[in-house]
Amino acid sequence: MTTSTVTPEIVEFAQGVRAALADLPAEEVDDLTEGLEADLAEAYAEDLQRELPDPAAYATELRAAAGLPMRTKGAKDGVLSGIAQGWKAMRADVAVAIRRNPALASAVEFLVSLRPAWWIARAWLAAWIVAAFFGNERGYGMAGTWWLVFVAFVIISVQWGRGRWHGAGVPALIAIGNVVAVLALLPVVALSADGASDDYGSGYGDGVQALTEDMSTKGLSFNGSPLENIYAYDAKGKALSNVQLFDVDGKPLVPYRDPDVTQVLQTPVSLETGVKVFNVYPLEITRMMYDDNGELVPDPNPDPDKLRAYTNGPFVKVPAVEVPEKVAKSND
Repeated sequence: MTTSTVTPEIVEFAQGVRAALADLPAEEVDDLTEGLEADLAEAYAEDLQRELPDPAAYATELRAAAGLPMRTKGAKDGVLSGIAQGWKAMRADVAVAIRRNPALASAVEFLVSLRPAWWIARAWLAAWIVAAFFGNERGYGMAGTWWLVFVAFVIISVQWGRGRWHGAGVPALIAIGNVVAVLALLPVVALSADGASDDYGSGYGDGVQALTEDMSTKGLSFNGSPLENIYAYDAKGKALSNVQLFDVDGKPLVPYRDPDVTQVLQTPVSLETGVKVFNVYPLEITRMMYDDNGELVPDPNPDPDKLRAYTNGPFVKVPAVEVPEKVAKSND
């Protein structure tokens, strides 16, 4: 016993037939087209030279055979139908040419076997674009409940691909969607790859690689107030210098670097790798001011108290930390 393959041409033809019958109740459409794909696949298997008829004409024959009224067309329907018929005729010619070439037929058969993967990719692409519009894309994925949107797109994409959901305009909508998806696929994948590497692209290389001078000007804040610098003290309460700070993912913790907001300018520190970074504290601070032309320039007369604080920190010494005896011995 052999099984017949339902080709994309057959699926599209069946969708066209159902679209031409869309003015009828859904139950009647199902009755008229039940088993259509399987019957055509079997006919194709027996006669590879067979060409599919025009779906609208086939639908008319089905109406006549069932004693159902003919569908009336307006001027607009006639133009659209003509365009659709021309497109389908061209596709039919290409399909016949492919079937007559064994190598091309084999290649197309292989590509057809990959269609389910394309259905999933098409759904991911649609969900990612929508999530990106709302700023909720994360590398190749999406944030939080946006994965539910992806699942919904998968269901729609697979059902359309299987020809389970039909109606007027659906074939044209699928064709347009496929064209848009193909055109957008490579750019979206490139953007996704950039997003996926953002967390670590400025993280580690040979030694520590931190954010460089062309990084975003935004940075750390505390309770909504920008942090322009950080001052660290050891367990004995003495001020520390050249302290590198990172979060749990290895991303450098950088100060708020918008001089228009803080009116200070931080000087980066060079690592042994040659990279200049802003997460080595305390940073050298230059107080800024607006001149008569509205330009932000170094303040020629900074507040002496502020200047000392920028240089030495807010405290000369802070209370020491009481370290448990066991911890102290283990550190020794």
